[in-house]
Amino acid sequence: MLVDDKTGLNAFTKLSDKELNFLQLACSEKTYIEIAKEMFVSDRTVDGYREALFKKFNVSTRVGLVMYAIKNDMVQL
Repeated sequence: MLVDDKTGLNAFTKLSDKELNFLQLACSEKTYIEIAKEMFVSDRTVDGYREALFKKFNVSTRVGLVMYAIKNDMVQL
């Protein structure tokens, strides 16, 4: 499997701009409701981004999502 050195994702899994924006905001102390307001989307849309990233990264919690993003240099803290 080919892995992108920048994202740590396999070559077939790419993040949309919205997913990447959500990921960066999820790595903050903001609630999902605050994230939705900042992204100008509904709470359900944020739930969709979260679930999509959980599947792509094979994690099941926000902590797992944040840890994956940090380990793979996907976010700057």
